[in-house]
Amino acid sequence: LTFYTLPGHCCSRLTTHDSAVSKNQHSVTFTMKGKVVLLLSLIICICAYFISPKCPSAVLSKLLAVFQNPENVGDSSRLKVFSKEELGKYKGENGGSIYLALVGNVYDVSKGRKHYGPGGGYEFFAGIDGSKAYVTGHFDKDGLVDDISELTPAEILALENWKSFYEKDYTLIGKVEGAFYDKNGAELPSLDVYRKQLAVAGLEKDMVENDNRMFPPCNSEWSQASNSGRVWCTTKSGGIIRDWVGVPRMYYVAGNSKPRCACVRTTGPPSHDPDNINHQNRGDLDNPNLNVYPHCSETSSSCPMPR
Repeated sequence: LTFYTLPGHCCSRLTTHDSAVSKNQHSVTFTMKGKVVLLLSLIICICAYFISPKCPSAVLSKLLAVFQNPENVGDSSRLKVFSKEELGKYKGENGGSIYLALVGNVYDVSKGRKHYGPGGGYEFFAGIDGSKAYVTGHFDKDGLVDDISELTPAEILALENWKSFYEKDYTLIGKVEGAFYDKNGAELPSLDVYRKQLAVAGLEKDMVENDNRMFPPCNSEWSQASNSGRVWCTTKSGGIIRDWVGVPRMYYVAGNSKPRCACVRTTGPPSHDPDNINHQNRGDLDNPNLNVYPHCSETSSSCPMPR
């Protein structure tokens, strides 16, 4: 998906408020300019000392350009702020542009017209910030909203994956006034909550990945014809490549009502205490959170799946 800047929105007359914003933008530009000057000055010194007395002249020309054209410094950080009403005009009607917003960021998805344009499978996302619906799947009026306060950290992570998709395949063109940004484009508390939830989700994901490395998921299969199935372990089951096979166990994890199948070690020290030299050489067979499957031998690498 590709996004383009809107023509005709950069030349509106400044109001008193706009003038204040403009002054703030100039202060940001000056700060950026100061950093550039400092960096180029350092390069001049290095050029003169290590390379050639003529080298600084090329750098000086760039330094002069910074002073003569300060408006060219930091332009990439200036994004248009849409009102909800204005964003709603870009739904691709009559061949027009198609914009959508996610977590307050506006993307031009015009090149994905067959998906987001009139009659497309995702046309309901056009012209709005429907962040919540991306992970809930509720594409009605109540679901297509930017209020994500009820989402879990895992759902926030899924939303961030969608955001990464749009940033990769489309072009970011602005922000929309709403739950995440005010009418001037300043961040609102909801965006900070989003980031904190995302950090929590990252920690939870790391915990799950570490747990899967310790107790790799089993392979499984189910036959409708025989109404039966099995779980089994290999050196690659669960996508965890290792030098041991293990045996299937029903693994009960805190917070989950149902167990998952895990492959566990049958020899060596227990996984939670790998440095224990006084172990019984039974691996994790005595872990109270790991139960033997019904009708299965304690040492079998394959077990019938409970019905």
